[in-house]
Amino acid sequence: MKKFVIMSAALVVFAGLASAELLLNGDFEQTLDVGWRETTYQMAGTFSFDRWDTLGQPAPGYAARSYKYLAKFAALTQTVPVSNAHLTLGFDARFRIGGGSSTCWPVAAFIIRYRDISGIELGNTKYYMHDAYATWANSDTAHLIDVSSVAGWQNYALDLGQEVTANLPGVNPDLVRNVSIQIYAYDNGT
Repeated sequence: MKKFVIMSAALVVFAGLASAELLLNGDFEQTLDVGWRETTYQMAGTFSFDRWDTLGQPAPGYAARSYKYLAKFAALTQTVPVSNAHLTLGFDARFRIGGGSSTCWPVAAFIIRYRDISGIELGNTKYYMHDAYATWANSDTAHLIDVSSVAGWQNYALDLGQEVTANLPGVNPDLVRNVSIQIYAYDNGT
């Protein structure tokens, strides 16, 4: 089963009229080894991480892609220290998956992981495209935002403090001191 997610991202903190981008190479203008860590768990199939000029995005610039065929996952990850969860995340993304069955279902996801000062995950928000067999579910520390019916490139924005307060009752927003961003391609089977 083929699945991939392509995106460009910016994690921005807004204070009054001033703003600052927190992600290193969030616009992918440099190669992926600048700011991003490649992670794979491979039981079968292939994976790749790519950086191209726009990848069909209407805006000029670069985008990155995580791709995984068959089990398990491939992810581009970046973790940044933050003073609190009062941040706005903005990103452009195009999600795609292919195939799928009850034993081998794909997911393309953009994941925001909220971490404490020592890096332990407190909870997460996942924008995800899936097939009918996916078993991921919401909980008090995990919020799913389904983008399965969205086609093409879209612009997304998320107020992280508001997201944690409204949708993740098991996460104390005052403990968030690191945020991880993942461009994540997943398949549960072979």
